[in-house]
Amino acid sequence: MADGSVRGGPAWVRFLVGFGLLWTVLAGAAQLDPTAAWGVAVLAAVLVVGVVVEGVLYGSGRPLRRLGFGRPTTRGLWLAAGVSAVILLVYPLTTAVTGAPIALRPGWPLLLVGVFALHGLAEEIVWRGYVFRRLRVGRSFPAAAALSMPLIAVTHVPIAVVSGPVIGLGAMAVAATTAVPLAYLFETGRGTLWAPAIVHTAIDSFKLVVIPVVALTTFSLLLVAVSLLVPLLALAVPRRVLGG
Repeated sequence: MADGSVRGGPAWVRFLVGFGLLWTVLAGAAQLDPTAAWGVAVLAAVLVVGVVVEGVLYGSGRPLRRLGFGRPTTRGLWLAAGVSAVILLVYPLTTAVTGAPIALRPGWPLLLVGVFALHGLAEEIVWRGYVFRRLRVGRSFPAAAALSMPLIAVTHVPIAVVSGPVIGLGAMAVAATTAVPLAYLFETGRGTLWAPAIVHTAIDSFKLVVIPVVALTTFSLLLVAVSLLVPLLALAVPRRVLGG
């Protein structure tokens, strides 16, 4: 039961019920705290729901390990750090293009903890620890990643309502496209969240800075482009090298 594949009506219903519970808690809590300052609390809430879903719907033992809280590979972490470093070049690139300085927000170290907890770990629990892992059972990696992409993209539709169609469509494209490299980091990292969480945090690190109004459009477009392309670099490193 715990390792059942998502095939057939009952299995899909159970899978979608679990996803609905996780996503409702994640989206609701994140909406109450758009700055991610309370990211640790959001992570705790999502984690509790994840443990309940694993235990009640799937009868899983070791729910924390199944959700991705295990021991990663060192090489996977280094790869994630390298990819993240390239993503963060979007800030000096924006300054070089626009001439506008970008400053860190006051108290950014604590805010970084919140961003990592919310966008790194809590979101990765839902997308990789639950969605991709469950879809992967009995399927190839490409098939499981492809199935997760539209589900992830659709949940980003509210961004288009709040921030406009350009930013919304960009967010949907980034979420869908990064589903592949982040799933790759998850799988090659022994099914753990740490490597994809690092990259995910880098993508959402804009919450740590103040972007001048004159540079906002340029930064948004550059961030979308960088977030679409740079994480794909992870796929260039063979599985045998990562040792997962």
